[in-house]
Amino acid sequence: MRLYIRIFLALFAVCLLGGCGFKDIDKRFFVVALGIDQSDNEKKPYRLTLQLAVPSPKIEPGASKTQIESIDSQSIAEGVRMLKAYVDKELDFGHCKVFLIGEKLARTDYQNLLQWMSRRRDIQSVADIAIGKPDAESLLQVQPLSERYPGNTLFLSFGADGTESSYTYVESVSDFSRRASEKGLDPLMPVIYKDNKESFIINRTALLNKKRVKLVLSSTESQLFNQLANDFTKSSMHGMFEGMDLVVAITAIHSNFRIGKQNGEDTITMNIKMRVVFEEAPKGLYDEQWRPIEISLNQEYAKSCIALLKKIQKANVDPIGFGLRYRANHPGKDVWKEWKSIYPNIAFKVNADIRIEGTGLIK
Repeated sequence: MRLYIRIFLALFAVCLLGGCGFKDIDKRFFVVALGIDQSDNEKKPYRLTLQLAVPSPKIEPGASKTQIESIDSQSIAEGVRMLKAYVDKELDFGHCKVFLIGEKLARTDYQNLLQWMSRRRDIQSVADIAIGKPDAESLLQVQPLSERYPGNTLFLSFGADGTESSYTYVESVSDFSRRASEKGLDPLMPVIYKDNKESFIINRTALLNKKRVKLVLSSTESQLFNQLANDFTKSSMHGMFEGMDLVVAITAIHSNFRIGKQNGEDTITMNIKMRVVFEEAPKGLYDEQWRPIEISLNQEYAKSCIALLKKIQKANVDPIGFGLRYRANHPGKDVWKEWKSIYPNIAFKVNADIRIEGTGLIK
């Protein structure tokens, strides 16, 4: 009798178990990129564009197959649900590694978009986020000839597995979310646009406040910012010495800053140490004294850095984190108000220490 009771209880417990809700891979559509633009419809202000991966047996250049689906919606979450009616498989965001925000939306307000990405559990925090110019939809429709599988081109452009450009700033969803809420540290994103051919160009950086884009750096300024903020070594710098053009490759760089007073004035002092080798230089430079050249490069580099820092200051944004450092070193209830009154008028001083290590493989 006891045996029958045990068998009955076991069968009853099995009946209470839920089935597996996971759908097979052939019944899922993997979203590899998502673009969000601002539409021209006031009632449906968001235009969502999904780049869906289409499975293909070939893995070779130009064999990538994607399906693009777009829709206008009142909210981002509603738009994603409505797009499920456009496809025959379940949408899976687990492989979505690139989020593109249209330039128009980024210049208006990005907070609703950020809230949606932060709350949705199947969105990777390590995914890359960027601004699409002029809009995200047109960029997702580009099909590069070298792309082996869906979304591969953008993945390699931002990841360390592919190209590592000193002009490209790489931003993740988690870091962007942190910067958007942290006092004293403002967000920034790379800007992507396409050329006349089927390819992307990523060589500019947009600086934002807690709501919208405030400043877009040029390609030269973007490279300089990468050197200051990230100590990016695979980069170069241009200089002049006695009327001669010089181009040096940076092999090592380290920067730090401190905030204090100099001659009674609030000042941010930035120290930059750099090791370089010549990439382009006149013949016979190997036999010359390098110290005068180093002094000239120090002066030009410091001048460029100060000009960039003042430009960022004028836009009233702080992507480097000067305000965060000030808050850490000056505890108190009103420290944030103090910093907001100090930053617009603070002075900058850059001490560059550039050392030439050689002239490359030839003299």
